[in-house]
Amino acid sequence: MTGSTWMRSAAIAAAGAIVFVLLASPAAQSRAHKAKAKATPTDTPTMTPTATPTPEQKVWNFDQDKAGGAANGWKALEGDWQVIADPTAPSQPNAYGLPPGRLVATLTHALEYYPMAIQESSTDYGDFTLEASFKSAGGRFDCSGGLLFRYVDSNNYYLLSAGCPSDYFTLSKMSGGKAEILKQQVVPTDRDTWYKLKVIAQGGHFTAYDNDKMVFDADDSKIAKGKIGVWARDDSEARFDNITLTIMDNFTGGGAAPGSAPSSAPPSLPPPP
Repeated sequence: MTGSTWMRSAAIAAAGAIVFVLLASPAAQSRAHKAKAKATPTDTPTMTPTATPTPEQKVWNFDQDKAGGAANGWKALEGDWQVIADPTAPSQPNAYGLPPGRLVATLTHALEYYPMAIQESSTDYGDFTLEASFKSAGGRFDCSGGLLFRYVDSNNYYLLSAGCPSDYFTLSKMSGGKAEILKQQVVPTDRDTWYKLKVIAQGGHFTAYDNDKMVFDADDSKIAKGKIGVWARDDSEARFDNITLTIMDNFTGGGAAPGSAPSSAPPSLPPPP
């Protein structure tokens, strides 16, 4: 092969290689682009958080009621409970309580007389926070007062009471007509002084507060639900204001009937294979 022939063959081969590269490059670039497009991750959808239900709250301050008369929505079970004009009430002008008197009833019951009133409602409450301002304006034999909760009847209920003049801050239970102290601690309580009583009821667990300070907690699952109310002892001139009920869940009631044992937990699921 002559030199010129060899040069011509080499030129032809080089030209063919250039044409092949030009033809093949778009396809290769297209495949690379498609591969890159497939490798691009998709955006993960943002999960919308479940809204937390707003607790239901009911407040009674008795300021729209007429002094000297009955309180709207409240029922006296024992004692002459009424709306009382009180310029010292946290929410003026009225409070709900007991006027002076009841000496005969106190002596007749041998100093074991318990005036009570409950909130009239068709609903029985299970889990909640119940709080109120409380003071006693007097009383020759006693000046105590407290909050009733899960009240079923006069023989079945819970009571958080501030003792005056005994100074006993007490959580007690009346079950089947038998009274039982669940927890008790000395907390000074004076006449003509407003205190804030509060109890949180969650299933069979109760937490008691005096002036927003936790005093103790206790457990008892005897009574699952009931009404709320107020309580006094003997001739105490107990007064209440800003009674506030905060329902912490969607059920108002439910649970076991008074005197029944709490329901057992559902069986656990078997482990995955």
